[in-house]
Amino acid sequence: MPISVLETRVLEANTVALGVPLIRLMEAAGKSVADIVSSKIDPRSAGRVLVLMGRGGNGGDALVAARYLDSRGYSVEVLPAYRPELISSPDTRVNYEIVSRIETIKIHRPGTLSAIKDAGVIIDGLLGTGVRGELREPIRSLVVEANKAGDALKVAIDTPTGVDPDTGMVHGVAFKADITVSFHDVKQGLLKAREYTGKIIVANIGIPRTASLYVGPGDVLYRIPPRPRDAHKGMMGRVVVIGGSYSYTGAPALSGLAALNSGVDLSFIIVPEAVRGIIASYSPELITIPYEGKYLGLEAVDEVIDKTLSLKPHVVVVGPGLGRRPEILEAVRKIMESLIDKRVFLVVDADALKSFNIGDLKFNGLAVLTPHRGEFKAITGKTLTGDPVNDKAIVEEAARELGAVVLLKAPIDIVSDGSRTRLNETGNPYMSIGGTGDVLTGIVAGVLARTRDPYTSACIGAYVNGLAGDLLKARGLHVSPVNMVSVLHEIFNDPLGKHLEAYNISVPTR
Repeated sequence: MPISVLETRVLEANTVALGVPLIRLMEAAGKSVADIVSSKIDPRSAGRVLVLMGRGGNGGDALVAARYLDSRGYSVEVLPAYRPELISSPDTRVNYEIVSRIETIKIHRPGTLSAIKDAGVIIDGLLGTGVRGELREPIRSLVVEANKAGDALKVAIDTPTGVDPDTGMVHGVAFKADITVSFHDVKQGLLKAREYTGKIIVANIGIPRTASLYVGPGDVLYRIPPRPRDAHKGMMGRVVVIGGSYSYTGAPALSGLAALNSGVDLSFIIVPEAVRGIIASYSPELITIPYEGKYLGLEAVDEVIDKTLSLKPHVVVVGPGLGRRPEILEAVRKIMESLIDKRVFLVVDADALKSFNIGDLKFNGLAVLTPHRGEFKAITGKTLTGDPVNDKAIVEEAARELGAVVLLKAPIDIVSDGSRTRLNETGNPYMSIGGTGDVLTGIVAGVLARTRDPYTSACIGAYVNGLAGDLLKARGLHVSPVNMVSVLHEIFNDPLGKHLEAYNISVPTR
């Protein structure tokens, strides 16, 4: 199935999180290119094999291919686009140093166009998936000159230079390949640019299935939009939490704080007047909006809806600490129906999950539901086995019927929107205490406010919540909701580094 550049970046980072360094993927990628060239032409017939090398990872793949082809008796030359000191990828730099010590591989001065003439094989390792817009010098001249070599076998690494790997667009000029070796899977844009790709061959470079099946740090790194330089207050998210009661004050505060520490700008808590002061005292960062009473009731429904909508929220959290009285659940149901009608994103947790059963309410793709196995059974009437392989189909069916993303909280979480499903294995038994679910809810809401994507947000929320608990455990600290909130900023700033720390994973540098 075709994949995007973003998905490729996610897979690579998730592979590193398993302890596989990118330089090993580069080794596999370069060898696969050499294998394909070897299968198409023998050393005697090939003549000069010219490897065009950029300064990023694509150039590193090309250097590995050069080394393997040299070992098989091909006459190999490397034509860099840039001076060696401008190489941007550390792994490419390592491979350049290796190839520069191989006497039988000739390295030309950067940009020597005359080296392209009369080459029997030209390997394009200039830009790959890194291209955006029109090619600039010195890359452009190298591509133009290579395209003039009509008799040469032209092989592109991952993506022909100049072809946008996501859209297939070409702005001006692009490398015209006879063969394109695409790694792991076909980049989706290649299928729209067949005049430039030639034959597309997919090469397996050893990315484990776990990297795509399980959520990992790559999802956090690449699926959340960065904060723009001209950001203003509210741009990165406004989250409203409808929760709290005379009996429970901590739950909505934990959700609100978790949302803030997940990167949103503003966190509002709509609460009964009787407990407003208590909840406000937890943090000056929480903005509390009161309504009369000690609990949510039917008489407050219109007021709560009006106050919620007046805040122009990106996401509304419903449930933490509301209580389970019948009138509360009826009020929650009416509030959710109104917000769904207004096309507001929801994260539904805790007591709000008890306000409906499957078939009663359709969320129209706007909500993330976060039940544990007991709550899931109450909503759907279905008992889960505890085996994620078996339970996956049950969760998927429920997600389709509800029109929502279901984040099933379990030792191995299952996240599904009915068509896509991921698993999450972060977390530990010390997290089976009150409040950790409220933190999860806040994280999901915080990410959803920034991505506007319920499925992605549920996946990332499950992963980050569990990683927070595991990071505390690895540091010998108490695993508590408050402590989990305190490390969220570390995780969002450096998800891969904190993952490696939490699980004591050492990634080889060679």
